[in-house]
Amino acid sequence: MDDGPGPRLRRIERRIDDRLRELADMGELTKLPGEGAPLVDDDPGAGDRWAARHVAKNANVTPEFVELRREIADRRDRLVRRLRAHRAWLEDRAALLTHLPAERILDAARITTDHDARVESELRSALAELNALVARHNLKVPLALQIPPLALEHLRDRS
Repeated sequence: MDDGPGPRLRRIERRIDDRLRELADMGELTKLPGEGAPLVDDDPGAGDRWAARHVAKNANVTPEFVELRREIADRRDRLVRRLRAHRAWLEDRAALLTHLPAERILDAARITTDHDARVESELRSALAELNALVARHNLKVPLALQIPPLALEHLRDRS
């Protein structure tokens, strides 16, 4: 059974009402943008949260999880582009190795292997940073909005 707000909340509300009355009596709340206009319920499904959503929307406030989701998508796209570029480079190197004279193949293969290992390390590091953002995002959203951690092998399959 819900008896409504507790005594503490009612005291806070009374103090806010008293302070707003004082400000109004002093004329501090006149000539403000939107003065006298009713608040528009632009999200009827929001229930008791409609006023908070209205204020946040008008103040251009974006929830942190939305910003995190954008950052995750941007970083994931950059990672996929880097994977595609590296795969194309490996294909070019493989074609080059078929045309090299025998005495240069071992050196070129070693250079290719070293570069591939270095890029693999960079990609794994970038993926670890990306998954840290995913974990941070997942702490801020309900289960239905969570993003699964990403694996390099999964990104390779998609690139």
